[in-house]
Amino acid sequence: MNLHGRKPKVILAMSELFTLLDPSEEHRHIEFARVAEEAGIEGLFVSEHVVMGPSAGAIGRPENPRQFVRPGMQDPATPWPAPLIKLAAMAGATSTIRLISAALIAPLRHPILLAKEMATMDMMTNGRFTVLPSVSWHDEEYRSLQIDFSTRGRQLDEHLAIWKALWEETPAAYDGEFYQFSDTYFAPKPRADGIKMWFGGTELRPSLLQRIATYADGLFLGFPLEIEHRTALDKAMKQVGRTSEDLEITGWLVPSFTDNHSVADIDATLDAHLERLVDHGCDLIAIKPSCFIDDPDEMGEFCRHVLTRIDEKF
Repeated sequence: MNLHGRKPKVILAMSELFTLLDPSEEHRHIEFARVAEEAGIEGLFVSEHVVMGPSAGAIGRPENPRQFVRPGMQDPATPWPAPLIKLAAMAGATSTIRLISAALIAPLRHPILLAKEMATMDMMTNGRFTVLPSVSWHDEEYRSLQIDFSTRGRQLDEHLAIWKALWEETPAAYDGEFYQFSDTYFAPKPRADGIKMWFGGTELRPSLLQRIATYADGLFLGFPLEIEHRTALDKAMKQVGRTSEDLEITGWLVPSFTDNHSVADIDATLDAHLERLVDHGCDLIAIKPSCFIDDPDEMGEFCRHVLTRIDEKF
C-alpha cells in the first residue's frame, strides 16, 4: 500500500497500561521512555485524573480490558500518577523524545501555580514539553476538590489568558470572574517560542474552536476531521489571521479485538486505519501499546516494528 502525504510520526500512551504492566511497577514507564526514544518514537503522552468517584464506572467495564476506556467505564480505584511529575521523571531519563501532558485538567489547579510548573517543565526538558489543557468530564472529581463543575469551561478560558499574561508580561495582572491579581512578577518564563499547546474534545463546539484559534499549536481530537470540521476550523483560524495548516494534528490508532482476552494485531490495525489517518491530515499517530502487547519486555521490539511498518508504507 502506497500512502500519499507526509509520513506520520508516532507517540505512545503511557497511561492505563494495566494489562501490560502492574500499577506497582509504574516506575518502569521511565524505562519505557528510554526504550521508545532509542527506537525513534517521537513522543510519549499521559492523561490524568486527580481523584475519582463511583460514577466513573457506572456503565461497566470494557469487554476486553485492553480496549480504550470511555467515561463511565473506568474503575474508580484506578491509580493515576500526577502527570507532570511522571513526565518530569521520564524527561530526566531521556534527551530528545517529546513529553506530552494530554490531558491536563486545568480548572482543578490554581492557574499561577500551574503556569509555574509548566514553565519549569519547559525549562527542564529544553522545550520538549507539550500540554493539552482540558476540563474533563467527571463531576465528582470537581466536587471532591470543591471546584464548580458547571463553570469549568469559563475557568479554563481564564487559565489560558492568565498563562499568556504570566509567560509574556512583567509584571503581570489579570482581573477575571474567577481569578484576580496585579503587579505579579513571574519567573522562569518559557522559552521564546513558548510551550506547545494542543486541544482536544469530542466535538468542535464554538468554545473549543475559539481556544484552538487563539492558542493552539495542535489538535488531539476524539474524532476524524471531516470536511465540515475543516470548514469550521478554517473559518475560526482565518478570523484571527491564522490557518489550520499551522496546526499539528494527532489521530488515534484504534484497534478491533477479535475476542475478550487477546491483544489486537498491530499489522492488521495499521493496514486498516493508517491510510485514513494520513488522509485526514494526521502528523502524529497515537498508539496505546497495551492494545497490542502483554509483555513489557517486548516494548522495544514493538516500537521498532511499528516504525518499520510505517516506513514500508511511505
